[in-house]
Amino acid sequence: MWKLIVWSVIVQAAFQFNPITAVRHTLTLRTLLKINQFQDRSVAFLTGNCTFNPKYFKNFTLTIVDNMMNMDMHLNRPIQRGFKANIDIQLRLANAKNFQTVFNQKNDVCAVTASVKNSLFKTWFKDMTRASNFMYNCPVEVGHYYLHNWRMGSSLTHKFLIPGEYRGQLSFFYGKYKTKSYDEALTLSIDSILSN
Repeated sequence: MWKLIVWSVIVQAAFQFNPITAVRHTLTLRTLLKINQFQDRSVAFLTGNCTFNPKYFKNFTLTIVDNMMNMDMHLNRPIQRGFKANIDIQLRLANAKNFQTVFNQKNDVCAVTASVKNSLFKTWFKDMTRASNFMYNCPVEVGHYYLHNWRMGSSLTHKFLIPGEYRGQLSFFYGKYKTKSYDEALTLSIDSILSN
């Protein structure tokens, strides 16, 4: 129950800013996040699937085995600047049929991976490079790339995510998202459970 309270305080703090009560909310939120920080969190991957555009990939496979993610891909053409990702993190609440978006962000993949600034996407990418031959810089040349036996550690789960069943929907593309210039290269859907 306290996790639901933490979640509601975070949402309220994000949307209701009043300079007079901001200090009180900040202290309360900081205290609740410190409590949450000491909880052991784990992510269990359940399923994953993908579709790829043969214009960009000769093949692409995504498998989940023993709670570890594996990807194998063969690029048909280099990944250039302007390669973007739409990351949609969804949560299914208890007794709900559908997932609801809790976080959505569009990133220029090449800019994020080359940046010195950390972000959610960059943190995940950096951790994945320990189990892969992914490149940090664009252009990424034509060839075979892989991710083998990657497990998401507890330090990679951001504290604003409450325990529950999640779905990550990732679309990799060129152009502007869902417009005439949109050219989809790859989509991934990954289901997981976040628990304390």
